[in-house]
Amino acid sequence: MSSASKDVAAGRLDRFVAKYRRDHSNPVNHVLHVGVGWPLVAAAVLIVPFRPLWSLALVVLAYAIMFTGHFVFEKNTPTILKHPETPFVIAWAVIRGIVQGAVALVSKPFSGLDRTTESKSVK
Repeated sequence: MSSASKDVAAGRLDRFVAKYRRDHSNPVNHVLHVGVGWPLVAAAVLIVPFRPLWSLALVVLAYAIMFTGHFVFEKNTPTILKHPETPFVIAWAVIRGIVQGAVALVSKPFSGLDRTTESKSVK
């Protein structure tokens, strides 16, 4: 993939994430998504091998809660109804941000105590 096409793909992802953030700007809706809905979906994924029907029920409950956040608090249509790929794109954006942050953290030189300064102050 060329540098130009990577820039276009990154720009498209950034625009999509910006729209997602605009569609989820109400704090109550944000809590319903991040604090309730997505944890229920995560729990559903974990229990699907053991209780598939419970898992399905959790996913339906999670989406009902998140849709309530959109219709009642945001007063907008959930993005997933227009763009079903939304959860996967947002998950990719979150993973990308975590990896970029970790790389930046690891590549930054440690700026701890300077041993020469420490030894001079002890004398």
